Amino acid sequence: MSDLKKIFLNEFHKKNYAKFVSFAGYSMPINYEDGIIKEHLHTRSSAGLFDISHMGQILIPFKEYNINKIYEMIPLDFKNLINNKSYYSFILNKNGGIIDDIILSKILLDNKDYILIVYNSSRKELVENLMSDRIKDILILNEYSLIAIQGPDSSKIMEKFDNQISNISFLETSIINYLNSDIIISRSGYTGEDGFELIISNKIINKFIEELMFFKEIKLCGLGCRDSLRLEAGLSLYGNELNENITPVEANLLWAISKNRIQKLDFNGCENIILQIKNKNYPIKIGIETLNKSILRSNMELFNQENENIGIITSGGYSPSLNKSIGIAYVKDYSNENFKKMFCNIRNKLEEIKVSQLPFIKHNYYRRKI
Repeated sequence: MSDLKKIFLNEFHKKNYAKFVSFAGYSMPINYEDGIIKEHLHTRSSAGLFDISHMGQILIPFKEYNINKIYEMIPLDFKNLINNKSYYSFILNKNGGIIDDIILSKILLDNKDYILIVYNSSRKELVENLMSDRIKDILILNEYSLIAIQGPDSSKIMEKFDNQISNISFLETSIINYLNSDIIISRSGYTGEDGFELIISNKIINKFIEELMFFKEIKLCGLGCRDSLRLEAGLSLYGNELNENITPVEANLLWAISKNRIQKLDFNGCENIILQIKNKNYPIKIGIETLNKSILRSNMELFNQENENIGIITSGGYSPSLNKSIGIAYVKDYSNENFKKMFCNIRNKLEEIKVSQLPFIKHNYYRRKI
């Protein structure tokens, strides 16, 4: 793994006995001493700390000429973005395929308005080239780390750094000061639990992490349980459920496109997307689970009772919370009438599975009562 990039806290993870794997060109912790299952269950019951600094972060000055350059690619209502609010969205190609799914926020930093985009590590070079070619004064946050604190105890922990943090609702952002440095914090995550994601300067990250580790509720967690947590939460992963040949309609993400953009038909691939909505002729995303102890895996094929190939699993694995194997799949022409039974090819044997609602577990995001 000598050719892999290393995140800034690499030595910290080594000292804490992380097991590393190659992921999207980076050497990343997959788990620590207690293992993936204990990390997973601890996040569901208390608080897990994830280093996700392999993901990309860009600041874009909120200027009309910049908005005009990305308007077609990102189907949000930019005129009505709310300060300190985050939005799930995507960068679309000319056919409406998803180049990357992103979290976009409008923030005020040093008395200037910015758009903050967080994007996937596997699409980093492509996204940065797309933005750099179009936008003036782009700021790629290479000297910053990105960490996530996830789980029911995350708010209690973060309140120790700023007592106003508990007032932030799901998909809202704030900026707190720590050691005379700004930390951009959003109430978001990838686990289905309440939690926070923090963008922190590498100049202060070691001190911040050191302070976090004093909390008995905190457990270091790697990419292994991050994946099993997001699978239980029914969240899509780029490269599995999402790619440049899959549209937001097929991925069941039409809700993330602003309604007025659909009405105006002024974004990449809008004609194809509208056609899909009208014709309803596309594969759909479903949840599945096993009836026995077999484990579902990505790329396993699915069949109906007539032994016809009807789809493929995009993500699969063991659910520590549910104590069974679950998966996300794309199937064609699915309806309860047409598919009274469904089968999966597991080790060259067709085993019956059943359809399950997504998400597999209830989302526990914190939304402020109005």
